[in-house]
Amino acid sequence: MHATAPRSASRSLLWLPLAILSPLLTALLVSLVTLFLPLALASAARAQEAPPSTAGRDTADFPARVLVTNDNGIDDPKIAALARALSAVSETWVVAPDRDRSGSGSTLSVVREARVTVEPRDLGPSIRAYAVDGFPADCVVLALTGLMRDAPPDIVVSGINGGPNLGSDWMFSGTIGAARVAAFAGVPAVALSGVDDDIPGALDAAVEWVVRLVRSEAARRIVPPDFLSVSFPAVPPGQIRGVRLTERAPLREIPRLSLQPPGTWRIIGFEVLDVSVASDSDVAAWEAGFIAVVPMRADEVDQARLDRWRRRDPGLPEWRGPRR
Repeated sequence: MHATAPRSASRSLLWLPLAILSPLLTALLVSLVTLFLPLALASAARAQEAPPSTAGRDTADFPARVLVTNDNGIDDPKIAALARALSAVSETWVVAPDRDRSGSGSTLSVVREARVTVEPRDLGPSIRAYAVDGFPADCVVLALTGLMRDAPPDIVVSGINGGPNLGSDWMFSGTIGAARVAAFAGVPAVALSGVDDDIPGALDAAVEWVVRLVRSEAARRIVPPDFLSVSFPAVPPGQIRGVRLTERAPLREIPRLSLQPPGTWRIIGFEVLDVSVASDSDVAAWEAGFIAVVPMRADEVDQARLDRWRRRDPGLPEWRGPRR
């Protein structure tokens, strides 16, 4: 979600009430713990300075199985084009929201609601596709703990989103939120954004590059909770200047609100903050016509500070309990 960029009858529903869904929900609730076990093990390995393992990924057929999701919804033509291209090289599953869920971040509703609505979809031969009445994070959890539990994906591909996800957009993006949940659950993931449907050839060129990305050495070397965020520049494919590894730009704009009685605040615009954008940031690379690739981490523990504070008392106040 980029604040200045625009976003671009019968249904055969498989509704699973709680009684029918109990095996799935039981698996969901129980495996949410075991699902995150690889993260804990990876964190322990990092603490002991042991290099995380990428065993099993150094093969020519990686990825053998791919999960594709997005936040624009399963009817977005970009997810269909991406799934069809991936299905030519990997077993491909699509589990995506049944409507536009842009800006939903890592919102999770399936556990709170205790039900989920799933609709099988036809996106083409050899593609198993499902529309979910939920958010992108719901789709990832449902796939990993339910639909694909017995044969999990080698990588999760989230996107392709229409607008770019630059700077602080990662905090709100459903595209990045889905990849973040996958990485936190121990599955390599990439989030893809910024393909403009109105630019001729942009989607085909992006899809071709993404297929090469997920089969690349870089993808094989993603170790959760790390994941990648990719933003394509809004230029014709022939004008893309290359690929750059970048940092995140800082927060650059905030909404301007107006109080409109009774008790209603409305966004009337955005205020641009007086902050500098580094030349090695994702915003700078994107504006210069490069594909911006940001290595990210779902585990947000500041390990360096934690280690320092463990060695030296940081001065946290002592807990004294309630006064009697």
